[in-house]
Amino acid sequence: MNIIKPSGNSIALTSQNTVANCVVVYIAATAAAQVNLFSNSTTQYASFVIPANQYIFVQKLPTDLISANVAVQASPAAYRG
Repeated sequence: MNIIKPSGNSIALTSQNTVANCVVVYIAATAAAQVNLFSNSTTQYASFVIPANQYIFVQKLPTDLISANVAVQASPAAYRG
């Protein structure tokens, strides 16, 4: 069983965002989405695809920015799997 501990409100991730400067982000996608991570507003260091109707936890630095090519829901979280 997976446990999620939300540490803030969910946001629609439509542009670059730190998601409350959190280290773990819970992302839920209703449509297939490409997620991009940036160390600053112009330097992308990673990307991946989430299939439709899936969720994933992303670990990042607090100041890293995250964005998606379609609207996904992102929540700052703590995770224990």
